[in-house]
Amino acid sequence: MQRNHRADIDGLRAIAVIIVILFHLRIAGFEAGFAGVDIFFVISGYLITGQILRDLRAGRFALSEFYLRRARRILPALITTIAASFAVGWLFLSPEALRQLAKEATHGLLSIANVQYWREASAYFAPNADQLPLLHLWSLSLEVQFYALAPLLLMWIGHGRAVFRAIAAVGLASFVLAILYLPYDSDAVFFLTPFRVFEFALGALAIPLEARLASAPRARAVAAACGDVVLLGSLAVIGRYQAYAGVAAILPCLAAMIIIAANAPTSLMMAGPVRAIGAASYSLYLVHWPVIFFAGFIFGDAAQTFAGLVAQLALMAALAALMFVAVEQPMRRLRWPRWTQVAGFASVLLAVTAVTHLTFRAHGVVSRLPADQLALFQLQGFGLNKCGRAVDRICVFGDLAGTRGVELLGDSYVQQYVAALDTTLKTRGMIGHVSTMSGCPVLSGLSAEGARARVCAELRDSELPRVRQSQADYVVIGQAWQNYLDLGDGPAAEARNAEVAADLVETIRLLDRPGRHFLVIGGQVRPVNCGFDQLRMLPGPRWHAPAKPCDPVPKAEAVAANRTIDAVLSQAIRPLAKVALLRPSEVYCDRDCPVVQDGVWLFQDAGHFTVAGAQRMGERAAPIFARFLADD
Repeated sequence: MQRNHRADIDGLRAIAVIIVILFHLRIAGFEAGFAGVDIFFVISGYLITGQILRDLRAGRFALSEFYLRRARRILPALITTIAASFAVGWLFLSPEALRQLAKEATHGLLSIANVQYWREASAYFAPNADQLPLLHLWSLSLEVQFYALAPLLLMWIGHGRAVFRAIAAVGLASFVLAILYLPYDSDAVFFLTPFRVFEFALGALAIPLEARLASAPRARAVAAACGDVVLLGSLAVIGRYQAYAGVAAILPCLAAMIIIAANAPTSLMMAGPVRAIGAASYSLYLVHWPVIFFAGFIFGDAAQTFAGLVAQLALMAALAALMFVAVEQPMRRLRWPRWTQVAGFASVLLAVTAVTHLTFRAHGVVSRLPADQLALFQLQGFGLNKCGRAVDRICVFGDLAGTRGVELLGDSYVQQYVAALDTTLKTRGMIGHVSTMSGCPVLSGLSAEGARARVCAELRDSELPRVRQSQADYVVIGQAWQNYLDLGDGPAAEARNAEVAADLVETIRLLDRPGRHFLVIGGQVRPVNCGFDQLRMLPGPRWHAPAKPCDPVPKAEAVAANRTIDAVLSQAIRPLAKVALLRPSEVYCDRDCPVVQDGVWLFQDAGHFTVAGAQRMGERAAPIFARFLADD
């Protein structure tokens, strides 16, 4: 056991990792388990700050040696976890899922996973968070960023009495910044380092508090007991404040700070099993999420049964013990020459990163799939996947040597018609084009809101001139109309819908020229009551439990849901010549609108066709497309 080893800190680590695991397993009563990572941050702040300050005061601190110790502590188990997860993913995951795993692995190896999840708005508490195979690495990336910056800051501040006042000031600024920024970007507050610095600062401030309590054994015992009570009590109540996670974890963080400063382990912290879990907590934290992810992917609902949960916990314990004994401990005691260690870590890190990045660039290596699974995979991709060629951000489809053209204008609700129109255009010797950028209104006068407003405006301002100047005689316009129209009743709804209708008419007039025809796509069939498990909907190289199929949507329900949309669009285009309206809910459906047919998913989510769904739409809309594309 290392010198000055704190068994009570192992106990605190054990509590942190246990509540995280039980939270991730969705065990009732552990909704506050998200605070486990906050407790880890406090512990790291205490240990790392203390280590750096002791070495600075003794005149023996070396930045290179500090980073090398952190590398020995972090990298071997991290690389092992990612390599093992990647190997299992290679055997079981669909190309899209393996591509996602490869991307997360690359960011995790580079210690920027938290930035990735923030940029992609992969919210930690989102219902689909368990479809991100390495989501838990966000906290490790954030911690590594702290390791990178802490010694530089402490070397700059110095090691005199003012150091803790400076740390307190930085921590307070971080906490205030987190509170102020929370209403604007809660994901940033959760994932990004500047908003988490206060937790590391609390750990660092346990150092002077510990010094004050050192000569008062009774005060230490009382503080430790109070810390336990506050910790357990806060974990019982903050689960309801997940929307404020990070900031909401201030009480458990303060409790952890007090427990560490007291240095008077209670019976809870000193229990043998608790200390054993704490000693292996890093390995346990690394393996627990991949176990949960792959269990859910391979076995589906069976993973959430009592037997499934017990099996997952047993597998986590076994893998963590193996990692702790065979990887973590030996590498921490590594006695190779310094530059041999640096070269070894750098070489392995670069090699694994190259493999994961190349797998991402190879789109998950589709060639892993057997022929039958490959055919199913291609049918269940997004309708845009039928592109024959991509030029910049433009998808080209149909007859790539065609002399007549069709332009698709809009967001992903029109992009999916690539698969619906592809065969028709090929038989007619026509070429099609559409932007591959999604999520934006591309009508003159219609703007997006929020963070995407500027990006969407740039897209609109480039797409409208492109389509206007195109030689294509046919333009298909489609949008996620429910996002822009008001589907309610009353004067406000009527006014809003009149504005959108005017924007559509203005766009058509802007793009119109002699010989050009327009087809407007109406309200899409939207199976909003279907729980789409996109991870398990797609086939992989080996068996996994299929996603639970969804019931078809009654046609009457789909038509009713789109009544306002289709009425507004129909009325808007009525005065215009050479403009037709396609009503998907009336064309796609028989008596019902199928979501799954013969084991093939026709929708990939509540609004977007798969290739199979778009092709069904294309077949059923063939007469409408024929009239639209007629030579006259």
